[in-house]
Amino acid sequence: MDSERKSRYEQLYNIKLPELYSFVNEVMQDFGYSLHRTIKDHESRRRIESWAYQSREDQCGLVWIEVVKPGEALDPYLTTDVLRTMNDENVTRLFFFTNGQMAEDEKEILEGANHFVFGTDEIVETLMAIDMKRSIKVIRKRKKVKVPSAIVLIKNFLKVNKGARKEVKLRTSAVSELVAQYVRLIRRILDEIDRIPDINDIPAESRERLKKIQFDLLPELIKTPGYIFTRQFAHLRNSLFSLVEYTIVYIGNVIEYEAEDDLKKNREVIEEIMLRLSGIDDQVMNYKSDMMFSAEKLSLKVIMYSAVFAFAALLIMIVLRFS
Repeated sequence: MDSERKSRYEQLYNIKLPELYSFVNEVMQDFGYSLHRTIKDHESRRRIESWAYQSREDQCGLVWIEVVKPGEALDPYLTTDVLRTMNDENVTRLFFFTNGQMAEDEKEILEGANHFVFGTDEIVETLMAIDMKRSIKVIRKRKKVKVPSAIVLIKNFLKVNKGARKEVKLRTSAVSELVAQYVRLIRRILDEIDRIPDINDIPAESRERLKKIQFDLLPELIKTPGYIFTRQFAHLRNSLFSLVEYTIVYIGNVIEYEAEDDLKKNREVIEEIMLRLSGIDDQVMNYKSDMMFSAEKLSLKVIMYSAVFAFAALLIMIVLRFS
């Protein structure tokens, strides 16, 4: 452990800004923050950024990274610049990182509530703590539940929003695109879940994002029953509702660590529904062809009947004329 600590100190002593930035990135992710935007970037010595807490732009913190070369001192006006920038950006959270030596009075100016100052000691200790936490991996055991958590969520949502449904009549030409939108949405969600490295150890940020997606899907359970299709495509209303419903339940299986059997079963149902929906384009084309054929057939009949009636009328006129 001492040799590792010594190695970290030596690395920080003559570090370049991009290398220190990779350290900062590790620390900020451990805090639950992600990069929001870059404010200033002086390639050799300074980078100032705004980072958002768990993708929430209303909870931003200022990240200030200051690099000095061996033997150099920090800018004497640095603390003033930091506080002025915080004021300009209207933020109260500060994460200050430097490989330089700060005087105690300078450090006291920057430190405070929601202010975190990382000199070389703090950077080394924090990184070692992160490494230690990673080495102690917690494996969560998935549990079998009588009622999936999402079923309760769905029932409560539908009860509160009873009567909120609005009917939307859809032309046949709009069916394919509507179905494609739902399939693309659900596929993106499934892909995001599949990108989680360990489904039994979900990062807090991923779990919060999936929970938000789950809540964002709930209004679709009100919307889909309101779609009015032509008789040939009336079954799509139930298919789209089931697709959304099972996806909400599946997300609940994932983030609430529910039984793997339920996880697998619900994923299979979702894939099966999407497979059926993938053939909707052909069904619409066949329906349009049938309708066109029926229309042509009807037109032909009308023409034939018209011709017969015209001939009969002509014949009657001739008989009347010569009778």
